Amino acid sequence: MRDREKEKEVTDKELLVQVLSRLDERQLIGIVEEIGVEQPLGQALVKILEEELHWSEKTLKLDQLKVLLKEELETTQGTRREFYKELIYFVDRAGKTDAQVYNEIGMNRTLWYRLRDNRNAKTNKRNVLKMAVILQLDYWEMYYLVNLAGYSLLPKDDLTDRTVAFCIRHGIYEKGKVDELLIEAGEKPLFSED
Repeated sequence: MRDREKEKEVTDKELLVQVLSRLDERQLIGIVEEIGVEQPLGQALVKILEEELHWSEKTLKLDQLKVLLKEELETTQGTRREFYKELIYFVDRAGKTDAQVYNEIGMNRTLWYRLRDNRNAKTNKRNVLKMAVILQLDYWEMYYLVNLAGYSLLPKDDLTDRTVAFCIRHGIYEKGKVDELLIEAGEKPLFSED
């Protein structure tokens, strides 16, 4: 017990500094860009980086940034996943059959197979949200699938998106509960009729 008392407790900030200190310049810039320096979290992160690691976002000159961008574009070229391939992956991972998924979504068989087997087939965003619930995706997988389908997940601006995102973040995958929460938010249910 005394040994534990003697151990120095690591604060969240110290832990964050330790993690950040292991990242290279490119990774730090990527994190800052992703969060956005205009956001409070981004500002706090930049402050920690500058104070603790003596880092400045401006350490790379524009020419160096252009080289890094070119390298990143070359590295990622051709790696974009396609909706139908990811859909197959998520269905298989969930251990469901195609029939189980399209029946639970309320989609007809022809549309499902066109969507599953044709890279150019499209469906509406509500169907993609239903897929996220039925396939029990996590938040980032849902975000990813919605994006691959050609839509944006807008939890800040769209009540349906916000409610479905809330359900997924809290592990609520029962269709009835999702619909009940959508109705409570004043939105149309996904799985049942109004």
